[in-house]
Amino acid sequence: MKTKQQIKGYKSEFIEFLVKEKALKFGEFQLKSGRISPYFFNASSFNSGETISKLGYYYAATLQEMIPQSTLVFGPAYKGIPLCIATVIALATHFDRDIGYFFNRKEAKTHGDQGILVGHAPVDSDQIVMVDDVITDGATKQEAISMIQAISKAHFTGVIIAVDRMETNAEGKDTVSEFQSKTRIPVKSIVTIGEICEYLLGREIDGKVYLTDTIYQKIDKYLQTYCIRH
Repeated sequence: MKTKQQIKGYKSEFIEFLVKEKALKFGEFQLKSGRISPYFFNASSFNSGETISKLGYYYAATLQEMIPQSTLVFGPAYKGIPLCIATVIALATHFDRDIGYFFNRKEAKTHGDQGILVGHAPVDSDQIVMVDDVITDGATKQEAISMIQAISKAHFTGVIIAVDRMETNAEGKDTVSEFQSKTRIPVKSIVTIGEICEYLLGREIDGKVYLTDTIYQKIDKYLQTYCIRH
């Protein structure tokens, strides 16, 4: 398992950020799919003002590089809500771009503002990018996209996730590729598991090697079983 793409500065910073904040752990973890994974990414570890601010910067940097034409950031409830807010704050602070954000409600509101969307309402000319932590099967994201497209003719320019696990779904198909095929919306990640392994293998960070050759071999074996994209 190797990636040929050069790992950019913000990507390497993000990888170190993941392990320092214990958002990325190595060991043995049972996933919702039932698979036993040798690593686990948990976006809930970013639960303070400082960490969510830093996380927003990495989403903003990815947006600026890969989907710069976007005019609106959408975060699907619930995990996407702090992500979209942190992203637009980072865009304004670090990239001098002041754009809107919005998110959806999961429950219907029966008083006051009864709309399903909260924040900057999309208009037909908007170019929307969705931000979320990962893609599991893509179903909830497809539902959110359909809901927004029923309200507005705004165009989705992309989806940004934190970590691309590069895995197949339950049907043995590439999860990200399937989502892109169904929605015609490109998916970008701050980093992939391939980039994480390439950067972390044997590297000492603050006096600790997080990814040893033994752990790497377990991840490589896991991806040989479940990964069809290199």
